[in-house]
Amino acid sequence: RGLTAAAAYALGKVTVYTVAGALIIVLGLQLQAAAIPVVVTARKLLGPLMIVVGLVMLGWLPLRTRFGQRLAVRLAGRLPTAGLGGAFLLGVVFSLAFCPTLFWLFFGLTIPLALQAAAGWTFPGLFAVGTVVPLLGAAAAVSAGFGVAEALGGRMGRLQRVVGKVAGVIFILAGVNDTLTYWFL
Repeated sequence: RGLTAAAAYALGKVTVYTVAGALIIVLGLQLQAAAIPVVVTARKLLGPLMIVVGLVMLGWLPLRTRFGQRLAVRLAGRLPTAGLGGAFLLGVVFSLAFCPTLFWLFFGLTIPLALQAAAGWTFPGLFAVGTVVPLLGAAAAVSAGFGVAEALGGRMGRLQRVVGKVAGVIFILAGVNDTLTYWFL
């Protein structure tokens, strides 16, 4: 039952990310067709943006803002939370509450890359799936039993810190590479 609710929540997130991403991609492609160099500009911004995201992930640049969090909390208090419909609606609402890292990763990395790729229309949905994989894993652990969830809970915090630091370094290196490539070559 917990896995089904987590899947409904995931579907809500995928729906919002896919619709928002599709609208932005269509707008970007329309601007590009009108000879406005969206891709060139996005590529020039992508390198420095990846450096900023990497610094945030390393904790060297603290960002305290939460995009849409107030709206999400207000909507979550008014929506029914019972059943699969409630789980789906919570997924929709909480996808509006971008944390700063997800905001930059989605609008600064996923969308510019989607504008360049032939199958870019799939990127927002895949991004959303990636954001809910940890939730689905936690739901599976809880469904397996409290002992499994408790054991995994302690390890997940340590793993998240290590993976976050490694990802931050990778983002900084990729950002430096993109900056050098698109600004100076």
